[in-house]
Amino acid sequence: MSETDPVEPSTEPGKPPRHLTQRIHDAYPELTETERKAADIIMSRPGDIATFAAKELAERSGVSGATVSRLVRRLGYESYDEARREARSFRAAGSPFHLFNDIPPGDSELIGRHLAEENRLLETTLSMLNPLLVGEVAAKLGHARHVWFVGFRNSRFLADYARAVFTLLRNETYSLAPSGQTLAEGVAGVGKGDVVVAFGMRRRVRFFVPLLEALAAQGAEILLITDRSMRALPVVRWSVLCSIETAQPIDSYTGALAITRLLALETLRRLGPKARQRLGSIEAAQNRLRELE
Repeated sequence: MSETDPVEPSTEPGKPPRHLTQRIHDAYPELTETERKAADIIMSRPGDIATFAAKELAERSGVSGATVSRLVRRLGYESYDEARREARSFRAAGSPFHLFNDIPPGDSELIGRHLAEENRLLETTLSMLNPLLVGEVAAKLGHARHVWFVGFRNSRFLADYARAVFTLLRNETYSLAPSGQTLAEGVAGVGKGDVVVAFGMRRRVRFFVPLLEALAAQGAEILLITDRSMRALPVVRWSVLCSIETAQPIDSYTGALAITRLLALETLRRLGPKARQRLGSIEAAQNRLRELE
């Protein structure tokens, strides 16, 4: 195993894995004074251990290398390198807690750096997109029996935005799991001839893949909009990758929003008069109800 390979944190059967900071919290009352110095440094900057060598941590803590080695063994690791690999795996998974130390300083270049990063992510995302896939998916989204949208955590707002846009273009668009409804109730309504648009950015809920498998079993075709952390799934008809990773604690979804808008525009173009008629009906109803300024 190389030093950069992810490590599955050890844990008791049936219990979720505990990462480094959780282990420190649990063990802190039993740590010696010198071990606490090293533990305090880790707790104050949890992401740094992914890049610190044991010697550097010892120097910053004002303790010996032997103390650092003793601390990590007390925390349940076989070695400091094992703890560091685990920290790297949490950073690679996009844990904001473990990326918090990488926030760049605020200065006159702040806006420029941010713009450059967003442009890079957008360009990378759209350069990976196949125009033929866009056309095929847009045709399905325009003529499917029902179109369902689903996402959780940070992916939820992407699913909500997509549904809001496609509701303007066609009838029979739904959120798979609206507030107060169980997932099973939503899945039961999905059937053959339906398309499900699933957003699954990293740090996904554990039931995400089983949910996609259940939707495919219902006969739906699935469009998965995700990032590079998601492995290929045989139950997914179309997969679109987005570049979302930054060095900071918050991922960027610029690319995912751009893809959603592109798919909506292509669907609008293909629906033609039918979409125009729906847009006109919505506009007339809004005028009657005076809902908008």
